[in-house]
Amino acid sequence: MLQKLFPELKKKDLVLHGIVLLGLLGMACILLSSLLSPKTERTAEQAVSSEQETYRLALQEQLTEMLTSISGVGQAEVLVTLEGSEQYRYAQDDDRTVSDTQVRSSTSYVTVGGSREALVESVSHPGITGVVVSCEGGASSTVQEAVYKAVSVACGLPVSQIYVTRSAGSSRKENVS
Repeated sequence: MLQKLFPELKKKDLVLHGIVLLGLLGMACILLSSLLSPKTERTAEQAVSSEQETYRLALQEQLTEMLTSISGVGQAEVLVTLEGSEQYRYAQDDDRTVSDTQVRSSTSYVTVGGSREALVESVSHPGITGVVVSCEGGASSTVQEAVYKAVSVACGLPVSQIYVTRSAGSSRKENVS
């Protein structure tokens, strides 16, 4: 077949070109398969990041509601940064047998209703690494102190991981008046 396509090539060159062509076809197949298969991995990663994003947004909403209820804060925007992802701890069944000469212990996971799914004992949410608060009253040191204390207590963060500032919209309103 290659002889018909390339009549000017010698038989030795045809074999070499045939091997190169097969190699290129093989690499093209590998490339196509690698482009198609990672979609399942990405959806699992997207599910984890989607849960984390939902958790982060819920935290931001709760903090915003709490902060806007503090006197002098006014409208507020909150940004929360997280570290890691959710951690699952599964229930375990520890079995220990003691005899005169030896001690045997075994650990197995507790399953749900005879299925192969392990029973989740606890879920740890990702850790909060920082909070940024932009609010109308952020120029006031009294308001800043109240916000620092509120966020620190609510999130269990040291003040060094919290930043409070005046929102840009509040400075425009002050300049217009």
